Amino acid sequence: MDYVLRTNRLSKRYGGKAVVHNLHLNIRQGDIYGFLGQNGAGKTTTLRMLMGLIRPTEGEIELFGQELNRGRSKAAMERIGAIIEYPGFYLNLSAVENLDIHRRLMGMGNKEYIEEALSSVGLIDASNQKVKDYSLGMKQRLGIARALLHHPELLILDEPTNGLDPAGIKEIRQLFLNLARLRGITIMISSHLLSEVEQLATRVGIIHQGSLMEEIDYADLQRKTRHYLELRVDDDKKAAYLLEQKLGVSDYRVAGPGILHLYDFLEQSTKVNFTLTSEGVGVKEIRLSGDSLEDYFLKLTGGAPLA
Repeated sequence: MDYVLRTNRLSKRYGGKAVVHNLHLNIRQGDIYGFLGQNGAGKTTTLRMLMGLIRPTEGEIELFGQELNRGRSKAAMERIGAIIEYPGFYLNLSAVENLDIHRRLMGMGNKEYIEEALSSVGLIDASNQKVKDYSLGMKQRLGIARALLHHPELLILDEPTNGLDPAGIKEIRQLFLNLARLRGITIMISSHLLSEVEQLATRVGIIHQGSLMEEIDYADLQRKTRHYLELRVDDDKKAAYLLEQKLGVSDYRVAGPGILHLYDFLEQSTKVNFTLTSEGVGVKEIRLSGDSLEDYFLKLTGGAPLA
C-alpha cells in the first residue's frame, strides 16, 4: 500500500506541556483524510509540523516514502500544497498578481496555471479585483487556488471552509472530490465540523487533547455508527433462520449468544417480534440501537463536544 504521509510518535511540547503527543498518522495515496477534533485539540500544531513550520519535539515524519527527520527535502515539499491557519495576501494587489508572485517564488514558468487555479475555485470573474475588497470566503478560496497553483500531489488544508456560506461550502466540497477522483490528489483536511468530514472523508483521524484517539476508514466508521434493531432471543440460530426465510432479511449479524443485530426493518419491530414469537422463538428484548457519528465522537473523547 502506498502511503503519501506517515508519522511515528510525532510530538510537540511547549514549556513542558504536551500539545501533540505520540501521533501515528497514516495517509494513503488518494485519501481524503478528515483530521477531526475540537478547536485547541492540536490539529493546527500537527499541520505546522508536517509543513516544517515548527520542529517536532520528538518523532518522525515520512513524506512520499522519504523520512524527513529534522530537515526538509525541497523535492518532497514541492509536491505539497497547503493552507495553514488564515491565508495571507498582499491586499492592495489583485488575485492574479498575488498568484503570480507565488508562481515566481515557486520557480514556475507557466502563467496559464494562474487562470486554471482561479477558475477551479470560482474566482475567475474577480481575478483582477484587489484582494482587500474580497470577502472572507473569497480570500479562503484564493488560498486554496494558491495551494493548487503548482499542481501538488498532496493538499494539507487547515479548516478550509471557514468563512464560506453554505453554497460556497458545497462548491469547495465538490472541488475537493473532483481533485481526489479526477486528478488523484491526496487531501488532508483538518476540521471541527462533523458535517464537513462526513460528506468528504474516505479516512478519519480523531484527535483529542493532542492524542490520536482513532484512525479509521470512513466506511468502517459508518458501519460502527449504523443503527440497528437489537434482538435478545432464546434461540439465535432459529431466529436467524426465520429472519431469512420469513422476512427475507440478509443484512444482520449474530452479535453474541442470543443477540442479533438487524439492520433492516428498523421501523417494523412489531412485525419482527410477531414473526419470531409466532414460530416459537422467545423474544426477551427488542430495541433500536446504534450511535450517530457525533455520539461516537463523544464516547471517544469522554463527552467533549466538537464545537
